[in-house]
Amino acid sequence: MVLVIEIVIVAAVVFAVAALAVGRFDRLAPAPPDGAPTGLPAGMVTAGDVARTRFGMALRGYRMAEVDAVLLRLADELAWRDDELARRDEELVRLAAFARVDTAPSPDGHRDTRSPQIDE
Repeated sequence: MVLVIEIVIVAAVVFAVAALAVGRFDRLAPAPPDGAPTGLPAGMVTAGDVARTRFGMALRGYRMAEVDAVLLRLADELAWRDDELARRDEELVRLAAFARVDTAPSPDGHRDTRSPQIDE
C-alpha cells in the first residue's frame, strides 16, 4: 500500500514538473486591444515614420524578420509615393505656368483662346 502511495506521489510530481515545463499552468496574458499605440502620427504617415517604428517584444507575435521586411518595403513604397507626388506637383505647376503664358492678353488687348501648343 505504501508503494502505491509513493508511485502516486512521484507521478503527481512528474506531472507537475512536466506541466510547468510546457506551460500548462502558465497561461498567456490576453492579447492587448487592437487600438494599442504604434508610435505613428495621427495624420499623414511618411517613410521616415514607418522606418522609425519599433514594436515591443512578447511571447505571442510574429517573426521579427518578416515584420522588419514588411516595414522596410512599406517605407520604400511611401518614399516612392512621396517623390512621385512631388514630381507630379512640380509638373502641374510648370504646365499651369506654361498655360498662363500662352493665354496672356495680346498687345491689342484680346486674349489668345487657342489651346497651348506643347512641343515634343
